[in-house]
Formats: sequence, C-alpha cells, structure tokens
Amino acid sequence: MRSPDPNIRIAVTGAGIICSIGRNKDEVWQSIRESRAGIGKLSRFPGETFPSDIAAEVSGDIAPLLPIARRDARRMSRSDRLAIIAAHEALEQAGDIPRGRTLVSTGTSTGGLLEGEEYYFNRLVRGRSRGRESRVLQQPTSGPSDAVARALNLGGGVLSNATACASGGAAIAMAADLLRARQADAAIAGGSDALCRLTYSGFNVLQAVDERPCSPFGAQRRGITLGEGAAYLVLERWDDAVARGATILAELTGYGATCDAHHPTAPHEDGRGAESAMREAAAGRGVDYVNAHGTGTLLNDSAETKAIVAALGSNIPVSSSKSYFGHTLGAAGGVEAVITVLALQHQLAPPTLRLDRVADDCTLDYIPHTPRPMAMNAAVSNTFGFGGSNVSLMFERAGT
Repeated sequence: MRSPDPNIRIAVTGAGIICSIGRNKDEVWQSIRESRAGIGKLSRFPGETFPSDIAAEVSGDIAPLLPIARRDARRMSRSDRLAIIAAHEALEQAGDIPRGRTLVSTGTSTGGLLEGEEYYFNRLVRGRSRGRESRVLQQPTSGPSDAVARALNLGGGVLSNATACASGGAAIAMAADLLRARQADAAIAGGSDALCRLTYSGFNVLQAVDERPCSPFGAQRRGITLGEGAAYLVLERWDDAVARGATILAELTGYGATCDAHHPTAPHEDGRGAESAMREAAAGRGVDYVNAHGTGTLLNDSAETKAIVAALGSNIPVSSSKSYFGHTLGAAGGVEAVITVLALQHQLAPPTLRLDRVADDCTLDYIPHTPRPMAMNAAVSNTFGFGGSNVSLMFERAGT
C-alpha cells in the first residue's frame, strides 16, 4: 500500500447518528441542547439479576428508518441495522460522492452477538426446532461494514476494527490514512454496537456498572451506563470536496493511536497512553475543548484527567457526552466524533450531566449540567478501550 501523504487535508462532509437520545443528528442535538438524557430501565433482555438494570437503549421500531426492504433487514443483526441508518443519514448529507470508490470503515466490539445469543437461548430454552441457524451468520464483527456496503452500494472496500471501546475512533483514523494514501476517493467511517447479554453481564461482573445513571468525573461516580447506537462521518480529501462543491462540516486535522501496554482492562493510572494519543492528535496546535472518554469509572476518569492536564494543560474545558447516551462501546468513537463535529458547528459545548460535585481527583473544568456557548476552533474527541487502546481525534472548524 502507498504511504499516506500527511499534506493531504481531510474534510468531513456528512454525519449521521442514532442513539438513545435521538434517531438522527437533529434529534440528538436537540437533546444535547435541552440537557435531556436517554437512560432508563433495560428492556432488550432481562436485567433484574444484575446489580444494575438500566441502560441507554435506542427506543422504538427502527425498521421504518432503514433504506432497505424489511425482508432484507430481517437477515441482518441489530448492529447492522443501526449502522445502515446512521451511514445513510451521513451519505444523504454528503451528497454526490463516488460510491464505487467509497470505503466503509466500522468499529464494533460485538458485531451481531445479540443475534448469536438469541440463537443459543432459543435452542437451550425452547428446543432445537426453535433455533434459527441463520442468526449465527449475523454474529461476525465484520457484519456492520459489510451490511453498510451492500445496502448503500459502496464499492471502495470494507474494514472492520475491533479494538474494544476505541474501535470507532480507530476506524475513522484508518479511513483518513487510506484516503491520504489514495486507496479510496471517499470513506464513511464510524462505529456501531447493539446491547447484548455478554457485554451487559460482563461489565456487571467486573463491578464497572453504576446502578444509577452514570456521573462522569463526579464524586459519586461508581461506573458506566451501557448504551447502544451507531454513528458515521463521511470523509473526503479536502480538494476533492471543494471541487465538487460540497459543504464542509469540519476538518479532521490529526489523530493519535497508542497503547498503554499495561493491563487487560484497566488504564495506566498516570494516563501515559492517553496523553501520548492526545499529543499526537493535536501535534502542537491549540485545542479549545475536549469531548472526553469520561466513562464514570474511578480509574478512567482519574487517569484521563491526568492525561489531559499533561497533554493539553489544566485550563481546557472538558465534558463527557456519555452522560447523555451511555457508553456505546465499539460505537463510542463514531458517536462522540459526530457530537464533537456538531459542537464545533454550533459553537456549543455539551455538558456533563448529573455533575453535582466534582471528585477530588478530577481537577478540570467539566462543564456541568447545561451546554456552554463558547468559541471553538479545535476540539479533541477521546475514545479509550480495554487492553490500553487509546485513540484521540482532532477536528477543526471548516475554514479555520
């Protein structure tokens, strides 16, 4: 493969999102403006046996949002369907891109595992005749990228990234590099994950789930709230976007991807890997706002705070949008990248909800309760995952 040309600028020309606070970006941004969270009682599967039985679910029937026939949608996993909805919205905004040369790059942590679980429980509880073997075919983590490419007729290749909760951010960074290497003419990149029993039970067993809606950076924080959703950005080489008269929403000016090489689940307590990722993303440029990983766990929030102070200084405004829609796992990098682009467009920083008292080990300005109007030319979006995977994406306002 040709090496990426660092002099090639990357434009964002489309964005799409679906999560617990909205089924498109207008609904999501309205919820952000109104400080309205989307966290409630878990309904996707029984949760009463766990310490926590709340989640941030996408509510209602999503089938009407799909640009494909219902019979085709039935063959797809919930993660696939969420991905198609968000990707379709992003492509509609981007307009006339060369679909035959458009790459699909998706981050996910579980793919269609929910459907694999349904097959298992149907076989175990209801007997062999009630198990549909086709459900197992919906399980691979390659599913969302493949589904988006098929449904939206995108022929530029597919990538699937599964680096835990950093997956969506890594998928965006990889797509940018492939555009800079001229391996594709456009890319749709982001993440998709649906709630499933394995992740819900696993995080509960790890005692990493708060029984109340999460409170990142707060003195009362006890863990994450699990969520689901999908989000994508359309990326193009800047000159190509300008040549076709596209509306440019923002510029992806840099990224950092690092690994703590420390522990299977916990971040390094001094935040060294996250610090390196942010330094690489910013590359010495000024940053006005950080959309933090901000999960609400004791270790993550403390380590991320130390990393931000070391990489970007102690006066930068920070918030966790997970306080609205929970931790969407492999989709988080895509979901929070879209939120960051919207924040730059609207010049409005999302708050950290339920932040009544900041924890002693969290020493930054975390924008509590309500959105903050502010001048933002550049913002960093952080996504960190198990195994010490860290991805930071740097976005700047178009034309700055």
